[in-house]
Amino acid sequence: MLDLANEFPQLGFMEEADEDDIIMYVMDFPDDVYVTVTDDNGKTPQRAKQNLVLACYDKDGRYLWGSECKTFMELQKLCEGKTAGSAELLQALKNASKTLKDSEWSSPSHP
Repeated sequence: MLDLANEFPQLGFMEEADEDDIIMYVMDFPDDVYVTVTDDNGKTPQRAKQNLVLACYDKDGRYLWGSECKTFMELQKLCEGKTAGSAELLQALKNASKTLKDSEWSSPSHP
């Protein structure tokens, strides 16, 4: 059984608590954007075999796009061979799925 509290940092994600003390995993990227990872309910992921929700925000906390991974292992594969915080990893996370806010994917402000 994977200990996600140890596994996320190995991928380059940092633990951050929100105002409700819910731990989410966060990674900073170029252009002052960051990605958070939570479970389907916006809570701390507890199990490796649960859906993970990735959400990208700008430096002011505005939502830019979202994506999903079915398991932690799927997230590991996306990160494999890519540098934490790199533009290449950000693109891979964005392309993981296009289930959340699909209309944003082809807008002029988010090519």
